[in-house]
Amino acid sequence: MTRVRRALPWVLAATASLTQGLGAMTAGHFMWLSAVVWGLMLMLSTPEGTPLRRAVFRAALLSGFAGVLAGVQQWGVAYYAPSVYYVVIGYHTLVWSAFGALAMPLLLRGGVVATLSVGALWALIENLRSLGTFAYPFFFGGMLADELPVAQVASVVGSTGLSGLVFWVGFCVAGPLAALWGERRWARAIQWAPGLAICGLATFGGWMRVKNAPEASASVKVSALQGSIPPWLYTLASGPGPFKRLIEEHYGFLYREALAQKPAPDIVLFPETTFNWNVEPTTAGVRRITTLGATKIPEHTSLLVGASFSKRSGLGSRNGVGVVTPDPLGRPNLRGLIVKRQLVPFIEVGHQPAQRWALAQVGEVRLGVMVCYESMHPQAGLFAARSKAKLLTIVSDDGGMRWAPIAWTHSQQGRMRAIEVGLPLVRAGQVGLSYATDAYGRVLGQLDWWEVGQLTADVPLHDVPTIYRRVGLWWSFVWAALAFGPLVFRRVRWRSQPSPRRSRSSSSSPK
Repeated sequence: MTRVRRALPWVLAATASLTQGLGAMTAGHFMWLSAVVWGLMLMLSTPEGTPLRRAVFRAALLSGFAGVLAGVQQWGVAYYAPSVYYVVIGYHTLVWSAFGALAMPLLLRGGVVATLSVGALWALIENLRSLGTFAYPFFFGGMLADELPVAQVASVVGSTGLSGLVFWVGFCVAGPLAALWGERRWARAIQWAPGLAICGLATFGGWMRVKNAPEASASVKVSALQGSIPPWLYTLASGPGPFKRLIEEHYGFLYREALAQKPAPDIVLFPETTFNWNVEPTTAGVRRITTLGATKIPEHTSLLVGASFSKRSGLGSRNGVGVVTPDPLGRPNLRGLIVKRQLVPFIEVGHQPAQRWALAQVGEVRLGVMVCYESMHPQAGLFAARSKAKLLTIVSDDGGMRWAPIAWTHSQQGRMRAIEVGLPLVRAGQVGLSYATDAYGRVLGQLDWWEVGQLTADVPLHDVPTIYRRVGLWWSFVWAALAFGPLVFRRVRWRSQPSPRRSRSSSSSPK
C-alpha cells in the first residue's frame, strides 16, 4: 500500500465525524454524506486478501477514532461538567468501534446483501441505544424531519429504521466510489442498486403521504415562549435577588404578549427551568411569582410551566412540568406536577417509573409531555400515542449546550416523534429551537436560535395511526435478522457441505 492509500482511511474517518456535525446543523442533509464517507473508509481500510481478524481490528480502530472526533465536535463547547463530557465522548468511541468491528464481517462475507446488512446493523444498534439508559442515540436519519419526503419512512420503521436506511444508501454509494480506488469487489450493481431503488420508492411514498394528508377536524391554539436567557445569567439567578426577578419579568413580558391575543391561546408553554424552586412547587409558590400571579389567566387557558427544583432533603435535582389552570378569579392554580429526574446522559436512569411518560390533561386535550432530552427517545412518543394523547409537547433548555452541534441534534430530533406516531407537536426551547409541527412533521411556525419572542400557532389535531405506533421497538428483531441472517445462513450452508479433505480421501480409497 502506498502512503496515500494508508493515510486515506484516517482522513475519511475525520471527514465522517465532520460531516456528522455538519448534518446536525443542516437539518440532517449532510448525514447522507457522512454515511457515504464511513462506508468508503471501511471499504478502503482492508485491501483484498487481508485476514478477517486484522480487518475487524482496523475497522474498530478507525471507527473509534471517528467516534472520538465526533464526540469532541458534538460536545466541545457544551456547558457541562467535564466528567459527563468525557463519559459521553468515551461512549461515542465505544459504540462507533463496536459498529465498525461488527460491520466489517458483514461487508466481507455478506455477499450481495452486505450493504443491507450494514444498514440493518446500525438500525439495530440505534434501537437498542434508544431504550433510555444509554444516553443520546445518534439517529443519522433522525434529523431529516420534514425537509425530505423520505423522512416519512419513520412512520413505518421509526427514526432508527430511517437511520438504517441512510446507512444502507450511504454504503451503496460508497461501493462504486471504492471501485474507483481499485477495490473492484464493491463494483457489482446488485450490491448497491437495490438500496438506491428502495430509497427512491420510499421518497415517492413519503411525498404521496404528505400530499394526500387529510384536513384536521379540530385544532388547538398553542403559544410557546422563548426567552433566550444565557446560561451565566441563569447561574446568577439561582437564588433570590435582582437577577431572578429580571428573568421572571423577562418571561412575564412574553407571557402577557401571548395572553393579549384575541382569542387567547388554549395552552401556553414555558420552557424547561424557566422558574427555579428550592422545594417542590405548590400553588402558593406559583402565585408568588410576579410573572404568573399578577396576570389574570383567561378561563379556557392552561399553562405548562417547566420547573427545576430539589427535594426538601436536598438530595437529587428534579426537573418537572407544572400544569397550571385558572381558579374562578383567574389566579394560577397548580393542578398537577409531573416530576422527573435531571435529564442528562447516564443520569436519567433515576426516572420515577410512574411519572416518566405521564400525560397532562388540559381541557379536553391529553398532552404527552417530554422534558429536554427525553424527546430523543421514541418511547416518549409511543407511550403518549398509545395512551390516547392528542398533542405532544416538549419543554427544553438548550442554553447549556451553547453552539455545540448536539444542540441542533437535540432540537431537530423532537420533530421525528410527530412523524413516528402521527401526532402534532409543539416545542418550547429556552434558547431555541421553538416550533410547532403537524402530525406529518411539517413546520407550522418556528423561532430561531437565541431569538426572543413567543410563537403562537393553530395546531391541527390530526391523529394519524402509523405502523410504527403499533410495532415500535419490535423492529429490533427484524433488524437483527437482516444484519446477521446472511452470515448465519452462509455458516449453516458451509457446514452442510462435505469437507473437501473428506471428499478427496473417500474418492482415493479402494472400492
